[in-house]
Amino acid sequence: MRLYGKDKICGILSKTARQNRLSHAVLLTGKSGVGKKYLARYVAQLILCKHNACGECACCKNIENDTHPDVVFARKKCGGKYSAEPFRELMKDAVILPNNGKFKVYIFEECDTMTPVIYNALLKIIEEPAEHLRFVFTCTNTALVPETIMSRVTVYEVADTTVEDCERYLIDSGVEEQKAKELSAVFSGNIGECVNFLNYLSGNEKNKKTAVETARKIASAIASRDAYSASALISTSAEKSDFYIILDYLTNVFRDAIAIKHGQTAEYYDKESAQKIAGNFTDKEITRMTDTAFEISSNEIYNINPALTASYFISGIL
Repeated sequence: MRLYGKDKICGILSKTARQNRLSHAVLLTGKSGVGKKYLARYVAQLILCKHNACGECACCKNIENDTHPDVVFARKKCGGKYSAEPFRELMKDAVILPNNGKFKVYIFEECDTMTPVIYNALLKIIEEPAEHLRFVFTCTNTALVPETIMSRVTVYEVADTTVEDCERYLIDSGVEEQKAKELSAVFSGNIGECVNFLNYLSGNEKNKKTAVETARKIASAIASRDAYSASALISTSAEKSDFYIILDYLTNVFRDAIAIKHGQTAEYYDKESAQKIAGNFTDKEITRMTDTAFEISSNEIYNINPALTASYFISGIL
């Protein structure tokens, strides 16, 4: 299992495991799409593989393919979401000893989406865990995870993947080189976003590609205060689904621009437009852009008329 752009954190985790200092409960935190689930599998390999996550043995291969009997993806086992009763049943199964080795590994994806009831049930088992239990958590926002849980886990920050690493991943996955280059740039190296986009396209919904390309051009026009070009581009997007994609894209760019103005890191994609908007507009103007995009989206104003929607949107932001 190759983890693109994750050499540093893999090195830290591997060294910790070799020294028998790997915590019984590890939390991997980072943005959506940066590879937390893949890293969770890697941690499971470090725990269960006799050769420090060699990647070649049957144990590692089974973990990579999600077929290892002692690696449990909790949310999937609960039916795709953390519901109280399925979770309680899952925790009852935790007392059963592992099938193939010393440990059973429970992986809790996006634990920041759990409810207080789930956290309370979880706390009981990680506070005084059985010898055979190990836990790996992933989350996007640690602020949403209760301190009672945070105080009992070891946290590792998962860094963004570079555009170059993302491009290399896509090419190695069979994506044509030029397309890999374009996607990596559009999504600022976020492998997860690129994969989701490609999966969307594979469902014969080619309109999304056109909509994203249009949204990128609109963002560039807005960044240059070119109201005419932005309005013309919006007017050509007649489908409701196109408007949804475009508004979602632009909202993310506007939010990134606000973050950049305040010295923070852009989180989504099209950082070039976000940086330009941050330099060419005030906080108040960018906030107005975000509010206008949200208003149109939430009230489905785009159902009216493309030309009228374009005029309304552009008048609200430029």
